[in-house]
Amino acid sequence: MTEVREATAVYGWSPSIPEEVEGQLFVPLPEGFEITEQWWEWLREENRHVRIELTPDSELRIAMVSTEGSYISSVITHQIWNWIEAGGGGMSLESATAYDLPTGFRKKPDCSWVSPARMPDVPRPWSEAFEITPDLAIEVRSPRQSIQRQQEKMVEWIAGGVRLGWLIDPFARKVWIYRENGDVEALNDPAELSGEDVCSGLVIDMSRVWE
Repeated sequence: MTEVREATAVYGWSPSIPEEVEGQLFVPLPEGFEITEQWWEWLREENRHVRIELTPDSELRIAMVSTEGSYISSVITHQIWNWIEAGGGGMSLESATAYDLPTGFRKKPDCSWVSPARMPDVPRPWSEAFEITPDLAIEVRSPRQSIQRQQEKMVEWIAGGVRLGWLIDPFARKVWIYRENGDVEALNDPAELSGEDVCSGLVIDMSRVWE
């Protein structure tokens, strides 16, 4: 753990993250520790085998990167981009994108969509994290993640200003839809998902996700 010791000497503190994480690992930040973009970039680069998020309780939430989730998110992102290019507008982003939400935490969805009204008003290249909120946030359950934990994350997304959220469980072929008014709807083996009034006209063909 030479890299961790060196980072601790430079930044004041850095966690030791194991090569294998069962479910989700929560690591509290030391009291008074200030997260900088340089520290966050180091943490992300040194631990690409996991996804790291910051919770409202000043904890690092750490989970293994899922090949299944990466594949599904790419299939969905492709369909969203087709809709965008057909006139839907906005931009679709994958799991490398972090959002700094107004509720005080940094999260990375498996994929997301940002409407033209919420897009950054600065030219690219953008910073490491967006200080904006996506309109649509999508999470895909990995084999090591519990549904309860993932559902808690979706509630956090909605509380942070997301207008529509999809939690996809590819193993049970089930989808939970979270709406900005607090409604949650569970769908069993849906053939398609609608962007509703948030992404008007967007329809995701779920047969391409389940196959």
